[in-house]
Amino acid sequence: MHGKLLTAIGRCALAAAFLLSPVLAREAKLVRYPAYHAGRIAFTYLADIWTADETGKNVMRLTAHPARDAYPRFSPEGRWIAFSSDRKGNLDVYVIPAAGGTPKQLTFHSADDQVLGWTPDGKAVLFSSMRGDDFLAKLWLVDAETGVEKPAGTDYGLAGSFSPDGKRIAYNQRGQVYWRKYYRGSYQTDVFVLDLAAKKAANLTDFDGMDSWPMWGRDGFIYFVSDRDGGGLTNIWRVPEKGGKAEKVTQFTSGDVRWPSISADGKTIVFEHDFGVWKLDVASRKAAPIKLDIEAETQLNPEEIRTFQSRADEFHVHPNGRRVVFSIYGEIFTAPVEEGDLVQLTEGAARDREPQWSPDGKHIAYVSDASGREEIWVVPADGGQARKVTDLDTLKMEMRWSPDSKDILFTTSDNRLFRHTLGGQTVQLAESKYGNISSPVMSPDGKWVAFTMADEARQTDIWLVPAAGGAEPRRVTFDSYPDRLPRFSSDGRKLYFIRMESTGMGGFGGAADLASSQLWVVHLEKLDKDPNAPEEPADDAEGPAAAMRRAQQQNQAPKEIQIDWDGLERRTSQITRVAGGVRTYEVVPGGRTLVFVTTEGTGMRGTPVVYTIQDNGRRQTRVVAGSAPAGEGEGGPPQPGMGMFGGGITQLAVTRNGRTLFFKEGEGIYSVNLPAAPAGGTGAAAGGMGGGLAAAMQQAASGAQAGAGGGAARRRINFTARVRIDHQQQWQQMFDDAWRTMKYRFYDPKMHGKDWDAMRAKYKPLVEFVGDRQELLNIVNEMIGELNASHTGAAPGPGGREGAVQTQHPGIEFVPDDAAGRYKVAHVYKNGPADKDWVKVKAGDYLLAVDGKPVTTKDNLWKFMHNQRLNRKMTLKLNDRPSEDGAWEAQIEPVSAAQYATLRYEKWVRERRELTDKLSGGKVGYLHIRAMDQTSLRKFEKELREFRNKPALIIDQRWNGGGNIEQQLLAILVQREYQIWQPRGTEPTGRPFAGYFGKKIVLQNWRSASNAEMFPAGFRALGLGKTLGTQTMGAVIGTGSYSLIDGSTVRTPGVGVFLADAKRTNMENLGVKPDIEVENTPEDNLNGKDRQLEAAVAELLKELGGK
Repeated sequence: MHGKLLTAIGRCALAAAFLLSPVLAREAKLVRYPAYHAGRIAFTYLADIWTADETGKNVMRLTAHPARDAYPRFSPEGRWIAFSSDRKGNLDVYVIPAAGGTPKQLTFHSADDQVLGWTPDGKAVLFSSMRGDDFLAKLWLVDAETGVEKPAGTDYGLAGSFSPDGKRIAYNQRGQVYWRKYYRGSYQTDVFVLDLAAKKAANLTDFDGMDSWPMWGRDGFIYFVSDRDGGGLTNIWRVPEKGGKAEKVTQFTSGDVRWPSISADGKTIVFEHDFGVWKLDVASRKAAPIKLDIEAETQLNPEEIRTFQSRADEFHVHPNGRRVVFSIYGEIFTAPVEEGDLVQLTEGAARDREPQWSPDGKHIAYVSDASGREEIWVVPADGGQARKVTDLDTLKMEMRWSPDSKDILFTTSDNRLFRHTLGGQTVQLAESKYGNISSPVMSPDGKWVAFTMADEARQTDIWLVPAAGGAEPRRVTFDSYPDRLPRFSSDGRKLYFIRMESTGMGGFGGAADLASSQLWVVHLEKLDKDPNAPEEPADDAEGPAAAMRRAQQQNQAPKEIQIDWDGLERRTSQITRVAGGVRTYEVVPGGRTLVFVTTEGTGMRGTPVVYTIQDNGRRQTRVVAGSAPAGEGEGGPPQPGMGMFGGGITQLAVTRNGRTLFFKEGEGIYSVNLPAAPAGGTGAAAGGMGGGLAAAMQQAASGAQAGAGGGAARRRINFTARVRIDHQQQWQQMFDDAWRTMKYRFYDPKMHGKDWDAMRAKYKPLVEFVGDRQELLNIVNEMIGELNASHTGAAPGPGGREGAVQTQHPGIEFVPDDAAGRYKVAHVYKNGPADKDWVKVKAGDYLLAVDGKPVTTKDNLWKFMHNQRLNRKMTLKLNDRPSEDGAWEAQIEPVSAAQYATLRYEKWVRERRELTDKLSGGKVGYLHIRAMDQTSLRKFEKELREFRNKPALIIDQRWNGGGNIEQQLLAILVQREYQIWQPRGTEPTGRPFAGYFGKKIVLQNWRSASNAEMFPAGFRALGLGKTLGTQTMGAVIGTGSYSLIDGSTVRTPGVGVFLADAKRTNMENLGVKPDIEVENTPEDNLNGKDRQLEAAVAELLKELGGK
């Protein structure tokens, strides 16, 4: 039974209410989001909505659905409960009778809608949602009867509560995630009160800590949760509704207060405390716990057998190519390529992953947390007892067998490289001061280990160290470009690697840098002849001569390498010049052939294609093409493993005889025959140092031509793997995995002063009470929140529920015309899908129908626009009057929510550019940096050229969530005019042409985060101008992510950023203060006034001196 207590739920009220016997019950933990009315409480437990008496008795389960139901709120008279549910793939608003019955869906937009409460008259539900409108969530109302939505009247909003007369609202305009503790900064919550008619707002709690979840009482006070006691301690506080001094109401000295709710009569507040439910009598200020004894099934079986059809997380191949080893959902299996039995090598609660077959085929090494921490284990390939071979308190990052199968190389999270000898000792070979060591590989003679390691400039090079240890590593590559992924040639005399001729700005530079990632080779020994000299005709790779040659080489003892250290740099040359760049590669055993993955197509999401090439750059041959990644507008989001940068084909493995390539695409394992090099094939000759995009583009034309229609058919390796999943054990493992990855990956080894072992002990006992994945992630987040760090958190993996709706936008803004009973066109977005001559729609027109279905203002408009598929047109019936007479139909190809947000953003930018031009008389230019990414960098460079003749410039980076381009931006802006360029008969132009030499000012606000804080800090430190606005968020860490066993992700901030001052001030939790403090008030936002922009124009005009 899958937890569906009755399949007939919703057929009648009685069938939906389940009375539970307290005799068989236990006290429940993780009871969430309580609400109160007339002696009854509503709450979420096990992802469903429940009610109970305030004594904890008469517990009733109102919903029993596989989806997650949350945030229940009683209507003022107590007849209804509104709640949010992700039944359609995102949180929508529903209502259900408080006595039980059928839930009714009220909202239909694909954004998440979080229920907050009701209007005092009980006619509408208040909720918060991010609808692509501007930059933050807003407060909305949905009519409980008709489902018609409208804005609640605030500028932004995360939480809110109406005054008893409904004329004012107390709300949180902005704020951090609720589970982050101790944060002090500009992005923390405050309680604002807004007069809805006058559009006048006041901040009642101007405090840099938490003031969250405002609740409007009936005693003249507004209640809220605050941590103003310090130390992260939260209590319920109150403040007079007209403003004044805040006073504490509850007196807790430990634990957290969360998710409070006040009753409609204002007499009772219920809230979460220490993961249970408490009740506060407002008049007496006395709080007491409500003990809830509940015995109920979750929506999941405690144990299930999950079937995975030809799917793998990672894989490797037996040297003879007859079997593959793979991991899936934490277990290790081997499967036949053609015929044979599936063999399961591991089973249990541990997460076993990253299996690798030894070169002799006898053993499989893998990483497992079976011992309580990550270690490397080895198991016989045909099954048997596994044994742990490492014992180091670190994460194990990368692993590779030695050619003779006697040793395992591995790297660790503390930036070290080790060699472990089976049955023997573990020897440290190298340690890095500047980041992780990666891609270790041993030479065929077993004497040397090559690996990638960064230098003090954070650029990676290829290094060699004796495999025996006891010596310092020596650099093999010397260029200032990043080098990675070393591999030895079959005879060990050459070392291959990938070089990316990047921007050198300390990070990934986009499509151009990807295209510059090419294969290179360094000859380790002195050369007896020109490696580019004409060759003798190559053997057929499939012929008997080639097979004999490989067999002879494999049976011979590897020749010891004699490295000539002095000539390495001049013996380094480029192999490939492919327009799409090289993503990954492997060496084909027994020759000089390499197999690599590139991309073909436009942009950064091209189709992955596999080629072989000789290491002198000749005989490039197309092997196979992967699947083109599905992008937005092409059937939905990318599928797993089908991401950008050729990521669709990964984990290359070549059999020992060099005839077959295995690779992973998406979650499938495939094989393909490697072709013989074509006789007389040309390919691109390997030159010396250099190459570049011009040569790459020329090669791409010929390479794509040669590969057109070529390549072999790939074959998927088919198998059926069944994994036994004990959900409670899995959640325990996931919790430990999340705790462990933060322990080893968090940028501060002191964990921001927290005892991390103690945090595990504090929160892990709660896992026993978990009923679904989200509740587990909530606990993980509570633990991570103890770090008081940005760029953190655990969340479900990519992809939503099956059949999830996606709202489609016609590029038209509609507003209800209640007098006409129709929706009216308020705005047609420029360059949007309706901005076409043939659509013939304009502001003032009326919408009569969508796809033949009549629409009136008593309908929720989004209900008609949430089932449209991308690339499929919707038909709108329009008229310039609210009647059918003279109406016309227009076909419009709708856009996604993300594209709609871009249309709104572009409108916002145009309005500010026009205002700047108007206020300055054309003297000041305006540009906005939306994000710190490559798209924004290219736009910045373009617009800077357009404004280079303006005497002053506003650089607006408000609402910018970060990225990694501040170095490039500052490198452009720091330039000074040093010469004048004036061809005969022309006007003079300052050099450099790409520079800007006028006055500059940077706009920032409390939503400027991460790299958008590093930019204004650098702008000011370099003396480039002033900054204006508000203090930034204080969220400056470089982050990555880690996948848990079920695909959930944990963000892993591993890079700290510090000011270059004497104190080496940490920018995390700092917040960059502006030179000129100006804040846009809620009134400004509601009235369309941009006070900060106006102040920036005035400041620049003052600096120009009225010029």
